Amino acid sequence: MKIYLDIMKEDDLGCVLKIEKECFSNPWNVKFFREELRHNTFAMYLTAKVDKMIVGYVGCWFKNHDKEIHIVNLAVKSLYRKKGIGTYLIKEIIDMAQNLKADYVTLEVRVTNEKAIKLYKELGFYEAGLTPDYYLDNKEDALLMKKELNKND
Repeated sequence: MKIYLDIMKEDDLGCVLKIEKECFSNPWNVKFFREELRHNTFAMYLTAKVDKMIVGYVGCWFKNHDKEIHIVNLAVKSLYRKKGIGTYLIKEIIDMAQNLKADYVTLEVRVTNEKAIKLYKELGFYEAGLTPDYYLDNKEDALLMKKELNKND
């Protein structure tokens, strides 16, 4: 399976929103995505395509003068899970962060999302903190995970 990476465009939002609603109990809406794409100059969103169809996406923010890349959203269409697409998207963000000489990549994940936590740990992230009541839909805590970069530079 060949995965193609592309920069998310407003024209992609129909597909992106379907995946968003499929994956999350409190999905982002079209207005939020549009604001991010149009006005957040510190954000970047990428799509993963298979056979010209969007099957996943990732978004990140450039923080602390680009020393931190924070992954804000990651989702993969259910039929395409366990095929390496999520890993591919995260690795792309990590590679970009390394090329930008960022110090680290961070993200939040639900404390109950054991599969995601396992994946992030396999990719070199570690548990860096806990944010109580982070998720609005059920007041679940978020685990802050961090991957340090460019330690040998």
